[in-house]
Amino acid sequence: MPDDTSAAVVNEFEAESWPLDAAADSLHQVIDGFQNGDTRPLVIGDGEQPVLVVLAIADLADFRARVAELLANPVDAGWLRYYLRSNFDMSSERLVELLGVDADHGLSSLASQVNVDQAAVLMPDHLRRTEAGANPLMLIGDGMMATAALVAFPAFQVLLALEGGKVEDDSCAHDDEEKPTTPLEVLAERLGPVSTQLVAQINAGREPGLPRYELHFEDDLLEHLHDLEARAQKAPGGGAYDELNTLLHQFDEMRSGLTEVEVEDEELDEAPYLEATDLKAAFAELRDNFRGGSDDPYLIGLDGRPLAGLITYDLYEELQKVSVELDGTDEAPVLPLPQPRWENGPRLLPFEAAIEVCDAVIEDISNGEASMVFVADEEGEPELVLAPLVWLWAYVDHLDLEGADI
Repeated sequence: MPDDTSAAVVNEFEAESWPLDAAADSLHQVIDGFQNGDTRPLVIGDGEQPVLVVLAIADLADFRARVAELLANPVDAGWLRYYLRSNFDMSSERLVELLGVDADHGLSSLASQVNVDQAAVLMPDHLRRTEAGANPLMLIGDGMMATAALVAFPAFQVLLALEGGKVEDDSCAHDDEEKPTTPLEVLAERLGPVSTQLVAQINAGREPGLPRYELHFEDDLLEHLHDLEARAQKAPGGGAYDELNTLLHQFDEMRSGLTEVEVEDEELDEAPYLEATDLKAAFAELRDNFRGGSDDPYLIGLDGRPLAGLITYDLYEELQKVSVELDGTDEAPVLPLPQPRWENGPRLLPFEAAIEVCDAVIEDISNGEASMVFVADEEGEPELVLAPLVWLWAYVDHLDLEGADI
C-alpha cells in the first residue's frame, strides 16, 4: 500500500498549486516543457485548494493502462475498489470516468482535443464545472497528437499514490533497499502448517550448494499468502493449495538466483470464467467440482464481461455476515438469506429449477437489477449461490478467512 510519502507529495502540490490566471498564462510554457521531456505537472487551484492538473499525455496514458490492467482482473478490480473507497472516498467507476477510459476499460479517448490557446480560454469553465462535480478531462495539443491532458485533482492524487505504492513495487525482491527480509523457512512457519510442509518438501529436493537469499515480502502479498494458507488448510486439494505451492516454488527459485520472476507479472491462477450461455450445460459439472473441494468462485458473464459469481453457500454465509456487520456498502446492499432463514428472502430452488432460471438472472444482472439464485442440494439445504459479482467483491476484502468455516 502507498505510504505517508504520497500524502506529503500531495500536500506539496496543494501548497504550490497555481492560481487560474497564472496557470492559463503559463500553459504554452508548460506544454513546450512536455514536448522537451519535462514531465512536471501544472497544478491549478481556486485560491483554497487544487482543482485541476495538466499532465503530460504519456503520464495519462501510463496511468490509464495501469488502471485498465487492474480492472481487467477480477481480483485486482476488487482490491482497487476497496483501496479507492478506503483512501479517496471514490468508486472505480468514478476514476474510470475521470481518466476517460471507456466502458470496456479500453484506452480510447473519450475527450475532444483542443489547442493550447483554446485550452487556456476554456480553463475557467472547466474549473467551475469540476467544482460542481463534472469531469474536466480535456486533451491539449497543437498537432495531430495530444501533448497534455487536463484532469481533475482527485484523479491526480490516485496517480501519485499508485506511483509510490502497490502497483509498481515488486512484491518480493532481494534486499537492495535496506528493506526487512525474511528466510523462506521463517515465512512458512509464520503462515502455517501447509506452507511449512511445502517448504520442507522444497528444501528436500533442492540442489546442493544453491544459495538461500532472504526475500522481502510486501504486506499485500503476505495477506494473500495468509489467505491461501487458510483456504489450503480447509481444502487441501483445492485451488488455493496449488497456488500456494506454485508461489513458494517461485520464491525458492528467486532466493536461489535461478530466476528474476516478478510475482505480480506471473499469470497466477484466476477464477475460471464461463459464458452465461454455457452455464446451463456445465452447471452439473461445476457443482461436482465444488463438491470435490474446489473453493474458488466461477465467474459468469456475457461476451467476456464477468457479471455474476457462482460460489458455495458456506462462503456466501461468511460474506453475508460481513455485509450485516458493515450494514451494506456503496456498491452492495446487506446480502439476503434464502427463505425460511429470511422471511422475505429469495426462494431456495432445487437444482433443476435453478438451471432453468440462470439465463434470466444473468440478463437481469446485466441490466443492473438485483437478481440472484440460491441452489438447493438433494436434502433441500442451500448449496450454491449465483449472485451479482459486484455484491460479492464488495465484502470479500473484509472477510476473515482464518476464522471462517469454509
